[in-house]
Amino acid sequence: MVLRYSSIDYSNWSKSWKSSIKPKKQRKYLINAPLHIRGKIISSMLSKDIKNIIGVNSLSLRVGDYVKILRGKYRKVEGFVFYIDRKRYKVYIDNAKFSTKKGQERYRPIHYSKLLILRLNLKDKERLEAIKRKMRSKNIPEDKINSLIDNYSVKDEELSKVLELNKKFK
Repeated sequence: MVLRYSSIDYSNWSKSWKSSIKPKKQRKYLINAPLHIRGKIISSMLSKDIKNIIGVNSLSLRVGDYVKILRGKYRKVEGFVFYIDRKRYKVYIDNAKFSTKKGQERYRPIHYSKLLILRLNLKDKERLEAIKRKMRSKNIPEDKINSLIDNYSVKDEELSKVLELNKKFK
């Protein structure tokens, strides 16, 4: 689905459109949403192991997450998220590349709904607090957070490579 409207008007936006049944209003919600709302919309499913620990089905994507592509030409490809384009609702993954006719390698933009999060970037304190808050609301003991950090978090070396790729991409 390609979202193209010639005149995007951020001032003409309402949260009430999200609850509408009409597809026209749902598209209008997505297209006219401000960037801070788009960041919350760009979320993906969690793997079964992480889902069992946290008790939540999905989380918003962050740069540094290790994901697997579920559908499309690049399905079963795993890689790190190194750039998130909030304006176009696309995510760039380091292993999803294609070559142009000139022989240049480019990264394929992937829609966030086609991704499965396998490992989390837990270096962000706000994200870690949000996960703890969600675990408390589900009455899950916070002892499991240590197993989450040990088994399903991205390592510092990998994260530094991803952040370096992010700087080059911009």
